[in-house]
Amino acid sequence: MKIISVRTGFASDHSSTSYEFLAVDQPLGKEARAAVASLSSRAVPTDRRVSFIYHAEGYDIPNGWLPLMKDYYDVMYSESYDWWFLAMAFPLSPKQQEEILQYEFTGINELGVYISIYGERVIVGIHCCLDFGVYALKDWDLYDGYGYDGDYGEDDIFAPDFPSAVTKDPLLLLLARIREQLKEGDYRALYEVWKKYGYDVDENEGDDGRKEKEAPSIPEERDTETEVIADFAELLATLY
Repeated sequence: MKIISVRTGFASDHSSTSYEFLAVDQPLGKEARAAVASLSSRAVPTDRRVSFIYHAEGYDIPNGWLPLMKDYYDVMYSESYDWWFLAMAFPLSPKQQEEILQYEFTGINELGVYISIYGERVIVGIHCCLDFGVYALKDWDLYDGYGYDGDYGEDDIFAPDFPSAVTKDPLLLLLARIREQLKEGDYRALYEVWKKYGYDVDENEGDDGRKEKEAPSIPEERDTETEVIADFAELLATLY
């Protein structure tokens, strides 16, 4: 196995698949942690986090990542052969579910936004590529405690003294911020994914053969948390 690169918060080599999960809303109890631990002898879940890594092709989480997001975790990312999958899970009303479904699409190389709904719980998955040059140069200190200036609860993930199990992983924290936006009906992050990958390439067409997918609704302009959207958009790698 040849290691291509290693960076804090990301696992990147060309012969492994890795997962990072974070529970945002509620910590996992003893029984839930035992259920997660039973999926892999190498998994050591805390009350908030768990990691999985598989070094051989064909090995993966038993039954996949989806049950973990349905039952235990709120944010996840996975990397395999330089292709990334980001996921966020949260409750939405039926009206909000209709709104967010407008942003589901499959674009170039099957990158895009995929949405699953289980009762009130919505799971938003994003297939994408990430730009490590941007990651290496970015000042991620903004996401240490989220820069939140409100009132803190005892187990508030925004609080600087959040339980020690919480991650300093900047990608998980960025996704947790985007998750909060989506819960509030702010779909700017999903629109940025469409702007990057919302097209196909037809080699029989002229010019560059680019055929744009039908555009989703343009999200409402907001002047809050614009740095989150800018960071996310910059992190998404352009293919062509």
